Amino acid sequence: MKRKLFAIEQIAEMNIACLVRLQGRFSLDQLRSALARVQGKHPVLRALIRKEEHGLYYVQNGAPEIPLRIVALYSEEHSWQVCQTELTTVLAEDKPQLRVVWLQSEWESDLLLTTSHRICDLMSMFTIVEEVLRSLHSDEELIPYAPITTQDIIGGYQPLQPWKSKLTARLVNGLLKLIPHSRYEPDNREYHLEWKAERPFFIALKRRCKVEGVSVHAVLTVTLERALFAVFGKERAPKWIINPIDLRRGRFAALTSDMLFYGGGNFKISTSTASDMDFWARVRAVNAEIRKEIDREIRDIPGRFHLIQMVHPPTSRQIQSIVRLGDALKRNNRWSPFGLSHLSKGSWNRFGLSNLGNIVINDSNAPFRVKDLRLYMHSFNIRTLGLIPYTLNGEMRFYLVSDEKCLRPDQVDALKSKFMLLLEEQVARPAYGSGITPDGSVLPFVRRQPQTAQQ
Repeated sequence: MKRKLFAIEQIAEMNIACLVRLQGRFSLDQLRSALARVQGKHPVLRALIRKEEHGLYYVQNGAPEIPLRIVALYSEEHSWQVCQTELTTVLAEDKPQLRVVWLQSEWESDLLLTTSHRICDLMSMFTIVEEVLRSLHSDEELIPYAPITTQDIIGGYQPLQPWKSKLTARLVNGLLKLIPHSRYEPDNREYHLEWKAERPFFIALKRRCKVEGVSVHAVLTVTLERALFAVFGKERAPKWIINPIDLRRGRFAALTSDMLFYGGGNFKISTSTASDMDFWARVRAVNAEIRKEIDREIRDIPGRFHLIQMVHPPTSRQIQSIVRLGDALKRNNRWSPFGLSHLSKGSWNRFGLSNLGNIVINDSNAPFRVKDLRLYMHSFNIRTLGLIPYTLNGEMRFYLVSDEKCLRPDQVDALKSKFMLLLEEQVARPAYGSGITPDGSVLPFVRRQPQTAQQ
């Protein structure tokens, strides 16, 4: 049994790696058993991807067991080198779309899980991590589910004028045929920057958001907007901040939070309308806009998926032609059909912001403790440019990734510094002219040296 990948799944040639540092002990048999149980639950981990004349297909239940490699861990630099190798190595066609490296030392272990963005988004990666760790010590059953198809998302949707959808698809397919096939191999090199804010700062941020009646995401959006203006100027700063939407969380009945899924939509916030509005006034305006945009996007997704089913995605060589044109024009666009694209789009017109929210990994019943968790991304065909905030066990984390064709390392560093300075200033700023911060005091941001790694 096989099914064709969604058009957007076929385009997403990107690896996601998650490195989990554990303190404690478990056996090789326990790890192999945990991986087998997680693979048994998720259809895409049991499938192989086959290239055929009309595109890529999943071959269901054709994959062998998840590859596991054991490596002695010597140092932090060694751990990063292994991560970099995994991140930049394409997953083999005859293997599952997940592989694991166990880096062992005397007291600590690094579990490095690498998967393809074709099969899951970042929230799905956290699902894999959480289930693997839980299965290392728990006998809790992981219940398999049926493969997810486009029809599951569309449901009973039918366009009011089917001929218009068919005509649009034909026009798009005709235009795509005109894109030449590049002779050049992609040369994507990213700069990765990580940092974090301590728990007291995040508590102060949440309290301030409650006082203002806004979401944390709205605050991060406006802070990023202002930081981009400050570093690059309004004329050169990206015109849009793109925000992916997680279709789970009760938004579509066919999807539950513990499924692996890649697809969906996004909403975009225009930075050109910001003008010189007061920061918190702008945040309140963006907060209201976000709610409207999410409602609109959720309403439009069935129709968009219906249309995309009729579109023939461009080949990797065609995408490379688009990327090379973007390089020449200094635009670095990621090709995104009908706006259905993910956070990591490299463009001077677009900057990705994917707030993953609060991630809870530590399990008090586990015989080990999660000391650290890090995310990394590498694209094989498009340019990456995006900021990923998330909260791990109450501590706020940030991961900024940019292809060198989008931003230079010094520009990424400057953007990070300005972003955190603005966020610190606004959280500490008196609310409503009362002369006090939301928690009754001014809490300084606790700075730490960022962990950086350059490819």
